[in-house]
Amino acid sequence: MADDEPQELEDISGVGPSKADALRDAGYETVEDVVAASQDDLSEVDGIGNALAARIKADVGGLEVSEETEAELEEETTETEEAADEAEEAETELRPRGHADKTPELDEETERLLNERRRVGKPQFNRQDYHKKKRTPTSWRKPRGGLSKQRRGIKGKGQKVEAGFRTPTAVRGKHPSGFEEVRVHNAADLDGVDPDTEAVRIASKVGARKRETIEEQAEEAGIRVLNPTYVEVEVEE
Repeated sequence: MADDEPQELEDISGVGPSKADALRDAGYETVEDVVAASQDDLSEVDGIGNALAARIKADVGGLEVSEETEAELEEETTETEEAADEAEEAETELRPRGHADKTPELDEETERLLNERRRVGKPQFNRQDYHKKKRTPTSWRKPRGGLSKQRRGIKGKGQKVEAGFRTPTAVRGKHPSGFEEVRVHNAADLDGVDPDTEAVRIASKVGARKRETIEEQAEEAGIRVLNPTYVEVEVEE
């Protein structure tokens, strides 16, 4: 065999590692076995059609490929390249349904109070000595012991719940965006919601189908959903 002729199955034009394994599984161990086989025999191997069989025979056996077969090969190659290009170019990202970025128009005082609430925050009110025993939960209980250091307000023993920590009345219970929260369980609960001052939060027990209906109607009405479903969409250039 000449130096420029294929030495291994992988050297044959159009035959990669997977095609070479398919040929070996079909009994064609060497290039000589492929040369001795007919085009029809090669086309019956898994993953090798008539067009690729003709290409293989043209490379190893001196077979002249007809114009029709060449056109079929070019079309197959072009479709494969286009599919690969589309797979590479199609970029996706997760986007929320509805008006997830909508914010209300707030006066200066309300906006100041919201920023102050966000900046100052509140301490974590934990039950006395919750860290000493695993069975003691963190949920707040007022300390009542006569010698309780937390009850006496000793520094480092945890803050007590007092009226001074309460949020300003103007922004009490509002979402950080400034919307008033309205909990909904079905699409009928959207009736009466003011999209300029109120936003809805879908209850956790609502199923996927009903949730989608609520989100669609909320989007049509211009109502913000505070806990929207994120869907994968193609990124447009």
